[in-house]
Amino acid sequence: MKKFAVPFLFSFIAALGIFSCSGDKPNDATHNDSVGDTSSDIGNVPDSVKQKFRKLVAALPVPFEVLNRFSGAHLPYHGELLNPPDNADRYNGGNIEAVNLGIYGADIAYMISQNNLGESAPYMKSIRRLSDEIVIPTAFDEMIMKRYGDNKDSKDSMQSIITDSYHRIDNTLQSNDRLTLATLVICGGWIESIYLTTQHIGTEQQNEKNKVLFDMLTMQQPYIEKIDDLLSSFPNDSTCAMIYRDMKSMQDVFPSSEMSPEIFSAQLQKLDAIIAKDRNQLVKVQ
Repeated sequence: MKKFAVPFLFSFIAALGIFSCSGDKPNDATHNDSVGDTSSDIGNVPDSVKQKFRKLVAALPVPFEVLNRFSGAHLPYHGELLNPPDNADRYNGGNIEAVNLGIYGADIAYMISQNNLGESAPYMKSIRRLSDEIVIPTAFDEMIMKRYGDNKDSKDSMQSIITDSYHRIDNTLQSNDRLTLATLVICGGWIESIYLTTQHIGTEQQNEKNKVLFDMLTMQQPYIEKIDDLLSSFPNDSTCAMIYRDMKSMQDVFPSSEMSPEIFSAQLQKLDAIIAKDRNQLVKVQ
């Protein structure tokens, strides 16, 4: 049976200030079975582009307010849908590591929202490893890990720890103009969140219990075009080009609140198939 999560991590990471820019569309890169790693540091971003993105960030919902809405719905926790933490040891290359840094961020935030903190330790380890691998060792340094050890049973403290750590990731990527990796972190979190949500909805129609999922899903619909704009900044990066093509496919079928129930359901099933295929490709260990 299909299960659940919450589409919020795009808001989560973007609200911390990670930014990118718009530009030419990616070339028609082939969707390979493996995720390439062609990332490199990008030059300075114009202030006008930074300002444009920050305006977008300001419009996004506050992430933990979204999570608290979900927690209030008392939906079940299903950790079996998350990316296994052991996979982090087998990802090689900055691009795939950045994508999965976002994916694991969505996973651990889901745990926090559900007060399922007992499973967080291996995910914290995986996030720390990936942040170290893409040269952001301060994000989960010894002080952060000590805070985690002292507060791992506190939902509020865990929220603070994750927020502080992603602030450090953000600051490091911004200060070095490493915008390819910043964009891939955003994409990984957003894709994981949508994937988990559609997996939980499955073929069910909207009802009182799952209405929060439908609401969260339609809330994210306006942002998919914005994510495409981020990806279009890197036409020569194979991973960004691949995800861009996948996101375009999602955009074509993403359900909206203006649709009739019948059309919404049909579009949702199409989105479910696309997002599952693409997400599973991103987490697959080569």
